[in-house]
Amino acid sequence: MKRILFGTQVILFGLFGFSLMATILQLFGQSNPLTQFDHNEPVYDHIEQYDPSLARLNSIDKLRKYCDSLYQASGFTGHQDQFIRDYTGIVSSVIRKRFFFGYSYYGFNSNYMALLMSKATIHGLSAIVIPDDILKYPFAACSQQSIVFMEVLHAKGIATRKISLKGKISGHFCFEVFYNGGWHFHDPSLEPDRNVLNSYDRPGIVFLVSHRNILLKAYNRYPPDEILDIFPNYTYGDINKFPAPRAIIFQKLTKFLSYTGWLFFLTAFLAIRRKYLQLPQLRTGVESQELFPAI
Repeated sequence: MKRILFGTQVILFGLFGFSLMATILQLFGQSNPLTQFDHNEPVYDHIEQYDPSLARLNSIDKLRKYCDSLYQASGFTGHQDQFIRDYTGIVSSVIRKRFFFGYSYYGFNSNYMALLMSKATIHGLSAIVIPDDILKYPFAACSQQSIVFMEVLHAKGIATRKISLKGKISGHFCFEVFYNGGWHFHDPSLEPDRNVLNSYDRPGIVFLVSHRNILLKAYNRYPPDEILDIFPNYTYGDINKFPAPRAIIFQKLTKFLSYTGWLFFLTAFLAIRRKYLQLPQLRTGVESQELFPAI
């Protein structure tokens, strides 16, 4: 028993030391020397419509206000369905310029707990899904760009649903917006030709899959085999439901632990330490009872 408690102490003290060091370094942000173990950052290909000046839009609130200002300056007016169509088009243009393609992951400078757990279990656990955290980066994957896009629309009361595409070679993530009594397709990361989609009033994915010539024309920058591999195999998400509910809970929890985990390990160490120090006294008490049993 004493050996087990001693070993537990050593482990907890080691975890306390590491977590305290990682938390302190995390406060240094990008200057954290442990970031050398993070995921490699993607490089802009100079093909997408990325505008680095929009990096100032680093929260959902700032992004929404910016889109609101563009809508007000545009002079658009009309009924609710027209508003949804016009406002969604503005957000689409902004998202295209706000990001270039590439996964953003938590690292030792932001959420080291998520990074370590993803390396030990499932690789994608550290791929960011918290909208405000996605906006801390200039790059984002298809799911991440869609999450940000959908979050801005939800703030305006606009209904959306995610679309998961899975082919034999690869997968993709996009979504649809509801107005005029139907669903309308949006894909911020692959950036299909807006003129083609708008000429058909941005049809839903059912229409696009049924009309492959229009689908391929909209995605003319990509190999046809790649597009035809992923698009026929799609599933819908629930309407107005956050597309990664479990992942966001995990990341919020690990983010909290990234700043407070050292306190948990310290408390556990002190509790085990107390038991360890009391162990000889407990044994003395047992031996006393055996020598002097109650009469």
